[in-house]
Amino acid sequence: MVSRELGPAPFSPSDPLLRVATAMFIRDGWIDLRLLAKEADIGRATLYRRYGDRDRILGEVLWGLAKKIMKQVGVRHRGQGARGIAHTVSEVAQYGAEMPSMRLFVSRHTETALRVLTSKHGVVQRRFIESIAALIDEELGALPDIDSTTLAFAVHRLSESFYYRELITGEPADMPTATIIIERLLIDPSDGKKATAMEPT
Repeated sequence: MVSRELGPAPFSPSDPLLRVATAMFIRDGWIDLRLLAKEADIGRATLYRRYGDRDRILGEVLWGLAKKIMKQVGVRHRGQGARGIAHTVSEVAQYGAEMPSMRLFVSRHTETALRVLTSKHGVVQRRFIESIAALIDEELGALPDIDSTTLAFAVHRLSESFYYRELITGEPADMPTATIIIERLLIDPSDGKKATAMEPT
């Protein structure tokens, strides 16, 4: 069982520094804290005190971008059960794989990227798992033999393995295959059929 750990509260989407940091990442594929402080008109000491280190700020920026896409994609696949969950997760990852600034970030700052995106201590993985667990609860309801957080962890890790395949094996990301496997992972074991959305009550 994977426990739900409480992480730091997200930055407000309207936070001026988050907006500047997001624009910088999209432009440069990186966040230079010295330049960020200058562009946001804030002292570096204040920056660290209020917002934390570069990893935290990068995590908030990346999660903000992912959350926006996840919301848009989720609307298209709402009510589709396991298939909708699989497509939502994979399409968000595919967006990241095709985003120029993300590709630049992962290729030039691989160690930092993997730490920020995959560490259990960072905000990105934690919030992805929370969001996928919420999707599972909404689309499939309570499952008889596993909690939604543990299942969401497995779904997210599977998605990551195909997203980062280029770094691991040199082959390009393969999210269509990930979609198929995630959908099969969400099989309802009670009847051997693909899990579908709950019937409205």
